[in-house]
Amino acid sequence: MSFQINYPNTPYYLETNKLVDISINTTGVEPVGGVTYTITPVLPTTLAFNGTTGYISGTPTFADINPLVVYTVNALNTSQATVATTTLSILIDFLPVFSYPNTPYTLTINKPYINTTQIKPTYTFFNKAGTIYTLESLPSLTNIGLTLNQGNGIITGTTTIQSPKISYTIRANNNNIIYDTVIEISVEIPPTIVYPNTIYTLTQGELVSIIPNQLSGNTNSVYSISCKLPTGLTFNSKTGEISGTPTILTTPYKYTITVSDTIGDAYATLILNVIKTFLAPPVFGTLPSSPEEFITNPDVQMRRKAEILQYKQNSGKLTKQQYLSLLAKGNGPYAKRVWATQGDAFTSSNISGLPQSGSIIACNSPSNIIYKPSSASNVPGPVINLYLDPTIQPNGYREPNRTKIFNGNKWPYSN
Repeated sequence: MSFQINYPNTPYYLETNKLVDISINTTGVEPVGGVTYTITPVLPTTLAFNGTTGYISGTPTFADINPLVVYTVNALNTSQATVATTTLSILIDFLPVFSYPNTPYTLTINKPYINTTQIKPTYTFFNKAGTIYTLESLPSLTNIGLTLNQGNGIITGTTTIQSPKISYTIRANNNNIIYDTVIEISVEIPPTIVYPNTIYTLTQGELVSIIPNQLSGNTNSVYSISCKLPTGLTFNSKTGEISGTPTILTTPYKYTITVSDTIGDAYATLILNVIKTFLAPPVFGTLPSSPEEFITNPDVQMRRKAEILQYKQNSGKLTKQQYLSLLAKGNGPYAKRVWATQGDAFTSSNISGLPQSGSIIACNSPSNIIYKPSSASNVPGPVINLYLDPTIQPNGYREPNRTKIFNGNKWPYSN
């Protein structure tokens, strides 16, 4: 059998700065006295050719970058005659190391990602023209509305569906010198938070549970609240629920609830106040059948009276008689802040500040005016007509101003 030589893995794509060890295969009967090897053209200076074994070794550098070159290797006998010949091809280029620096990426559903700085890889040296980027794993990026630019590895598009975190393998091919990296992408729904109501009037000593309607599909949401809740209530940072039993009376106060996740934040505003049991709104089995119920129902009327009286709690150290006496005379710190003159046994409407037509209160919608005599309920005092505009809540006074003090809110407050 004749003597033959070959380099089995040609062509060879060599990386810069990486040790090279290329061996030669021989078959058949070697000539007596052995052989020596030559190579043409000359290899880069960082690569060495062993004339005894035909091995090629060394570490090419960035300066050795070269396109594919065909080399001829001859096997010579002791008389320097060629007894076998073969070729091999060698290319030298850099390894296209790249990465996506912000992985894992948490993207927002239905949001366009077209800015080339958003999901852009960073490169070693530079992104050489001719380097090709391909997706080497499943599922495809197109499943979530994204595409990979094969010329630079940038990912763009508009996300279309919610997706859990998935690892995608991206390959850079630089003249058949290959480097793989992994990018993790998830697509989430932006957080939302909505409570069933905006204003909650809570009753002292009664159990409370206020739960938001969480519309977001995320499971890693964190809730926070802007300030301390009334005594007895707690806030759940995992669900946004306000629960507990309030123990101390409070005035209405605004709370901002924030839900946060990897996508961003969302906000909801609630107004809470804690009242005594006798100040609680009347409980109807069903909603009132007509607006007249709000001005003829005794419970509603007594609440209106109680709403006026409750402001005495912050009126200094006046006795009840002193306080009522001042109101009756139109004096006192809150005289201009109430809608009636209040005595022990009567409530006299004060309509001097309201628009009138003769002796009738003029409302914005005269055709919708509802009135009933006060004798329809057990409100003490002379019989007068009670008027109601059904488009507004049944409160006949203007809420006083409030001012923040060191331990909460104190009101009324005179400007």
